[in-house]
Order: sequence, then structure tokens, then C-alpha cells
Amino acid sequence: MISIAGFVVYKSHSSMVKTKSAAAPVENKVSTKQVKSNNNNSNSASNNVEKTKSSAPVTNSSPEVKKKIIVIDPGHADRSNLEKEPLSPGSSEMKIKDGGGAEGVATKTPEYSVNMSVSMKLKALLESEGYTVKMTKTKSSESLGNVERAEVGNKENADLVIRIHADSSDSSKVSGASMLVPEPINENTRNINEKSMYYGKTILNTLVSEVGMNNRGVVQRNDMTGFNWSKVPVVLVEMGFLSNPQEDKLLCSDEYQNKLAQGLCHGIKAAVK
Repeated sequence: MISIAGFVVYKSHSSMVKTKSAAAPVENKVSTKQVKSNNNNSNSASNNVEKTKSSAPVTNSSPEVKKKIIVIDPGHADRSNLEKEPLSPGSSEMKIKDGGGAEGVATKTPEYSVNMSVSMKLKALLESEGYTVKMTKTKSSESLGNVERAEVGNKENADLVIRIHADSSDSSKVSGASMLVPEPINENTRNINEKSMYYGKTILNTLVSEVGMNNRGVVQRNDMTGFNWSKVPVVLVEMGFLSNPQEDKLLCSDEYQNKLAQGLCHGIKAAVK
């Protein structure tokens, strides 16, 4: 969710070794001397073959395929973090680390609770599909800055970082999901913009199609610390509006959270191959 103040409030290639069997022709008539000579030569050749076999290096014909690494970043915490950090590397502009998330207009459920619940469900689904999953945190009591969150993905050299959020608006009628991606404003974001855009569109389209929600599109942002510090593809999904009474109730239900996690998982599978 993004607050009014602008804070993020998403075949083996068997080496086909062809062994040539050189089947030497056998003469029907040979002398005794020739037989002995041939036997000696045969034994010598056999020994040489054995030596060659034993000294031949053993190669692994089916190397292990590296698993794709997905980092999941559950948005916000059970308290605000008003410490400041640079908006981007080398920037003199400072932003607070976490201005706090939204709250359900009807349920009064805090956003961080929804974010963490969906994140943990998504983690389990992705792992069952064979992905390596890393979390920026696993407890709502952990209050991280956005630079720290970005560095988790950088350190893991993640194939994708997905930041999980819920949205809010002054209007209770606004609904639907959107996807935020980094605008190419510095070296980091220029390198990851294209992949982030592709991943973001693919995941969002899959999510809204499966869950049956309003598609609010993909938006590029240059004012998000977590984007500007990322060296790996990153997206931030806004799963719906806690300011909308109907969507608030859905977001807080276990059944709907399962649908969201499933849609995100399928979207990631379609995008990150």
C-alpha cells in the first residue's frame, strides 16, 4: 500500500559416447606360433584397454539445474520506523524507513497482518513448485528499512523480489489490484527495469484473472527506496484496497488469501522460468 505521504504503504545430454568395437577378423587357419603371438598381442591389447578404461575421467552427464530464487518481502510491521535512509545510492534525499501501513475500514485489520499471511502462504506454494524462497522477514514485529529489504534480494542474487502490500484510498469505492515496478532512473533500476516490467505485467494479469478482481495496471515509480536500491528484478503488488469495505473483508478472509497466494504463485511460474 502507498500512503498519502508517498511511502510504500510485489536432457540431460547423456554424452552419447559411441564405443567403436573393432571386431578383428579371425583367420581359420593359423600356425601354432601365430596363435601364441596373437594370444600375447591380445592380452597386451586387453590390458591396455583396461588401463584406458580405468584412467578415463568420469563425467556427470546430467548437471544439477540451479533452482530459481524468489525473495518475498511482506510489507510493513506492527509499528512505524521513523528513522531515515537515502532514497537511492548517493542521494542526499532522505525518506523514513516505514511510515506504517493501512488498516481495514470495516475489519480494522492492520495491513501488515494481511501482508504476512499472504506472504507465508505464497512461500509454501512456491517451495512446493521447486523454487528456492527467501524471506526478508518472518515476523510482523521485525521493522526493516527499505534499503535493508532490498539488500536481501541483492545478497541472494534473486531472480525476483516480490513485495507484498495492500492498498488504501480516500475513496471507499476504489478497488482492485495494481503492480508497481521501478522506473529506470539510476544504474540499478536501468538494469532491472525491463525484466521487472515483464514480470510485473505477467504476475498481475494472472492474479486478476484467477481471483476475479479489477486490474488497475502496472505503474513505474521513482520515489521508492526499495526499488532504487535493488540490483535484481523487483515488483510490488497491491492486492486490493483495505479502504473498500467489501475488499477489506475479502482481504482478511483465509479463503481469499489462499486465492491471492495461488494467483501470485501461478503468475510467478508464468513469468520466472
